[in-house]
This record gives sequence, structure tokens and C-alpha cells, in this order.
Amino acid sequence: MIKAFRNRMLAGLFVVIPLGVTFWVAYFIYAKLTAWAVDIFLRITPASMHNFWLEQFIRIVSISLMLFVLFLIGQLASYKIGQVIINLTEWIVQRLPLVNTIYSTIRQIGEALWSPKGGMFRQVVLFEYPRRDMWVIGFLTNENKGSFEINDEVDDELFSIFLPTTPNPTSGFLLFIPRKDCVLLKMSVAEGMRMVISGGAVASEVKNIIPGSSTAAPPPPPPDA
Repeated sequence: MIKAFRNRMLAGLFVVIPLGVTFWVAYFIYAKLTAWAVDIFLRITPASMHNFWLEQFIRIVSISLMLFVLFLIGQLASYKIGQVIINLTEWIVQRLPLVNTIYSTIRQIGEALWSPKGGMFRQVVLFEYPRRDMWVIGFLTNENKGSFEINDEVDDELFSIFLPTTPNPTSGFLLFIPRKDCVLLKMSVAEGMRMVISGGAVASEVKNIIPGSSTAAPPPPPPDA
């Protein structure tokens, strides 16, 4: 009976912890995004400081307002004048020291996660690193076709591959891997990025390797009869 009670308690714990952490993170983001509206309202009407439901109403209204503003920005971006304004803003941001690095990094990660083309990342690549029989996934950034100095120097066809760190994909390494040692996967760039950010907890569905795109490791020999 004690063992059964312990097992049921652990099972309940594994159910409650993910839900509790999810709700806590969601409420934390909800509170941070709407804190400005509550502060403004409390400055105007200090007497309403301890009214919980009024505070939640203000937070919900502020979130609705932010969503509406985002809708207006998206609507503006669909017009030519909006595109001119956005391009001008990006042009200014990209010429500010340090700010341009932060902006370009966040934009590239966003494109990799939500853009069907994956932004600067063309494809998910599997290769052995840092030694044989140890595999990692990276992102193909350039196939280096045509005249490429590094290919000429090593007399081999090398892929430019970005190897991100986990769980922060904004940092990583640029590696030049021989094409024959790369396995190009069919998973999307967004799926690969989610796998990196989650530390492998979010796995992509099993898909076949693109035929003729790379040379994978040979299958193990059949066991002796």
C-alpha cells in the first residue's frame, strides 16, 4: 500500500509540475506585459490599488490594446507607405552600433522559427562532431558552389554550417564540413531550431534523408547467424 501510494503521488506530481510551471510562466509574461498600464492607472487613481478585479480588467484591456496596435502595424505594412516607413526604421537600426547586432540576431532567429524558407538557414544538417559516432545537428547557411577560396585551398567541397548552442541558439560556431560528411535532413528549419532550444525534448517526426543529397554512415552489418 505504501508503494502504491508513493507511485500515485509521484504520478500526480509529474502532472502538476508541468502545468504549474506553464501557468506560472504565462502569468509572469502576462504581468510583465501589462505592468505599465497598471502603474499608469494607479498614478491616476491611487484608491483602487487593492482592487484585484479592477487590476485584471486593466491588464486585459492593455493586452487587447497591444494586440490591436500589432494588427494596425501589420495592416500598415501591407501598404507601400508602411513598407517605406518600416524599411527606413530598419535602415536606421542597422546602423546603430551594438543595436544592429541584437536586431539582426533576433530577426534571424524569428525567420528560422516562423519563415517557411528558414531565413539565412537553408536546411538542417546532421554530422559527426566533436568526434566520430557522436552526432549533432546544425544549419546549412551556404553550399559554397562555384569559386570559393577555402574549397580551393583544401581541395574539397565544403558546406558552411552554423552549429548553435543549447538552449541559446543566438551563439554557436561556424564550421566548414565536407559535403560527403553531411546528412541533409527533411525536417524543417523551424523543427530543428525547436529541437535545439528544447535540448532535444521536442523531437521532430521521423523523416527520410533526402536521397542523393549526402552520404550517411553505412548501416551496421547483420548479426551472425
